[in-house]
Amino acid sequence: MNLEQLRKDIFPSELILKLYRDIPNAQYEEKIKLVNDYIDEVQDIYDEDVLKIKKHNQIAFCYWMAEQYPLAIQHFEMVVENMEPEDYPHLYFLALNLLIRGNRILSNYEIAEKWAELAWENHHLAHAISNLHILNDYTDVITETKTILDKKYYPLIRSIIDEYGFPEELEDPVKTIRSMNQRHKLWSIKYGEIVMTFRKSDHEKYIRELEQFIDSCEIEWYRNYAEKTVERLKKQVAHD
Repeated sequence: MNLEQLRKDIFPSELILKLYRDIPNAQYEEKIKLVNDYIDEVQDIYDEDVLKIKKHNQIAFCYWMAEQYPLAIQHFEMVVENMEPEDYPHLYFLALNLLIRGNRILSNYEIAEKWAELAWENHHLAHAISNLHILNDYTDVITETKTILDKKYYPLIRSIIDEYGFPEELEDPVKTIRSMNQRHKLWSIKYGEIVMTFRKSDHEKYIRELEQFIDSCEIEWYRNYAEKTVERLKKQVAHD
């Protein structure tokens, strides 16, 4: 498989805007036709196996946004089954995440468990936050089935805490996972809002906002990331 092609965004931004902004989610058949038409247009440019994965992934999201979960699941399964996790971890583990969530929504708990087990077997290939999102959706499965989180997941939870510098302690594992997921979502949104609001305005105001973020943020990874951005901006200001 051509991994460079697989890891590339092959769908043009205009098409993505049509799919997820301009066309209502309920009109998923129209969206899928656009996806298929585009795949036909570029079939001589990209490898067949790459296009197969890209097509099924995009169709899966069209169904997912329309809450057509059984159909979305069919296509996410094709994504996972036609690639190796190391081929493109971001794509692979996002599909696994939604397979767990989709089957849980449909009360297909045994199938959700199967996909969670696959994610666990390959967790070392995933980004820490991908693992956190998968664990968070898996906690919904075990909560609804009134089962207990297997202790084999504890080292993974601990590694996410350590890698990102979360303030949580590994006490009640389910509560820890949910707390980390909520905290990450909160500070991710806050950082994104600062970037969107101030990136194109004056640098000094951008720096002040980031410094306030650093002072209040509870996640070490985000503080470090913001500090590097501040350092870079201060050098730019000094140079200007």
